[in-house]
Amino acid sequence: MAAPAAVLWLASGAGAASAVDLIQMQSRGSLRALVASDEEPEMFSLAPSGPVGLEREMLEGFARLHGVKLQPVVVKGFEDIIPALLNEEGDLIVGIRDTESRRKVIDFTTETLPARDVVVTRKPHRVVMTAQDLQAEKVGVASGTSWGDSAIAAGVPEARIETLPDLPAALEALRQGKISATVMSLFDFTLMARRNPDLQAGLLLGLPGSAAWGVRKSSPKLRQALSDYVESLRKTASWSRLVLQYFGPDALTALGRARTR
Repeated sequence: MAAPAAVLWLASGAGAASAVDLIQMQSRGSLRALVASDEEPEMFSLAPSGPVGLEREMLEGFARLHGVKLQPVVVKGFEDIIPALLNEEGDLIVGIRDTESRRKVIDFTTETLPARDVVVTRKPHRVVMTAQDLQAEKVGVASGTSWGDSAIAAGVPEARIETLPDLPAALEALRQGKISATVMSLFDFTLMARRNPDLQAGLLLGLPGSAAWGVRKSSPKLRQALSDYVESLRKTASWSRLVLQYFGPDALTALGRARTR
């Protein structure tokens, strides 16, 4: 009889834990969003004024709905963002790719944006269109991202991959010729190419995936509330307005390419 009693006790404890994650947020009066210090302002702006970015605008709407304020918590490097969540320094992670390895330690909401990685070079260098060509490049990738994994999965030897502090550092290394190619998401490329027309997109890597918000496994109620909110928002005209406002008309093309198999 001990085993059934233990199961009932654990189930009761789990239910109690899952019921308080939203209550804690509301009693605190804030939703703490972990954001990398180098996050693109079109996604989540840290500036005191001006456009706030797509994900920040989404989360501010969610926060208003639940009667709390959005509180950005800046993390210096993206590689530190999951540990910060697990250490309860924030309630969720913005701008993170939903991957199998990350699912072992955190949970994810429903998709916020489709995610697909792309090989990027800089004119006058060639556009890399095959895995064989990519394997011959010196590839630089931002630390803490899944982009290095995409390059390795495409057959790039680890010896030909250089890890750089962040995406701006990778783009600067590309400009200086220290690397000949980099990997980033299609949406990052859409933003970067608007600022630097010398960047050129080539080979798509891996299968279509999803960007989402990451939460602790002990926050199922928050995860569900966030997912319900995103799914409802994406059915409205406000969603199209947000995407076009922050990413421009090329965002529609990027959305299509991100879902291409």
